[in-house]
Amino acid sequence: METAYSVLYICTMIGFALCIFACLVRAIKGPRTMDRIMAINMIGTLAVIIIAVLSLYLKESFLLDVDVIYAVLSFLAVVVLTKGYLGVHREEEELKNKYAHLKMAKYIDLTD
Repeated sequence: METAYSVLYICTMIGFALCIFACLVRAIKGPRTMDRIMAINMIGTLAVIIIAVLSLYLKESFLLDVDVIYAVLSFLAVVVLTKGYLGVHREEEELKNKYAHLKMAKYIDLTD
């Protein structure tokens, strides 16, 4: 019975490692920035799951403490990335609106 669990844990970790690889490909190729941020968030989540399964496999409970700390750090990293992206996106939108207003004002002046 013990070997069955060992095989199950190892297969689970390999499966999640393949999922991390797929998310890494999405993070590199992602057409939009939000796709990349979501892929990074997913990589962090999958890493937390792998560490939890590893703690079951090795029967070491201290890995769960490491797991919680890593989950918090991963969450904070995604929050910071999202805030940074939204700030840049907001500045770009303000510049577009300002440019559109200037263009419209120039059009109005030409027609008078």
